[in-house]
Amino acid sequence: MNKRILLWGGLIVVMAIIVFAMVRIAGEEEEITEPVVPVESAEAPEILDVRENDWTKGNPDADVIIVKYSDFQCPACRFYASFDHHVSQELGDDVLFVRRFFPLRSFQFSRLAAQYAEAAGRQGQFWEMHDLLYINQQNWSRGEAESIFRQFTEELGLNMDQLQEDLNDPEIMERIEADYSDGQQLGIRGVPTIYINGEQVQLPNSVDAYRNLIESYK
Repeated sequence: MNKRILLWGGLIVVMAIIVFAMVRIAGEEEEITEPVVPVESAEAPEILDVRENDWTKGNPDADVIIVKYSDFQCPACRFYASFDHHVSQELGDDVLFVRRFFPLRSFQFSRLAAQYAEAAGRQGQFWEMHDLLYINQQNWSRGEAESIFRQFTEELGLNMDQLQEDLNDPEIMERIEADYSDGQQLGIRGVPTIYINGEQVQLPNSVDAYRNLIESYK
């Protein structure tokens, strides 16, 4: 755990240097083949309601609910995942984090990474896989992604037979694509995109700014 905290801390220092250049680059590269038709404002809160199959972390009864659409191979998403990690430790029961998939087609391994995270989640290890994917993003993004993902599953002690069965289950990809479709309906074109209590917010440029933004909704 201490090693993971240090890795997240180092990640913030390194990525802060380039965050402003990276924060929307992934979204700009994304090619959406179907026209994006944002939902009417009255319908948006329904999409942003917490669902039974959402991956959540924190207090289900918290006054502040953060819904984030992101991509495991997106450098900006990696940067903001470190923000979530630190803020969740500081604010504890004050916040519920909800993570949804928005895998960009411009990245080769985005959907595969999402599949592994979803499969790990079926064995109760979604957030552990989530952290490993982001911390090691630069390694697997260069190639041999599936081999590296397999190493992660072994590190987490997952049942490999069950993992393979789940990876072959079409419901996993349907789940990922359902999140992506909802994101399109919301008009999302770049990631990460963050909603706090149903309201889309501008991405903060530091952990302190993120914490202050969250506390303004309490």
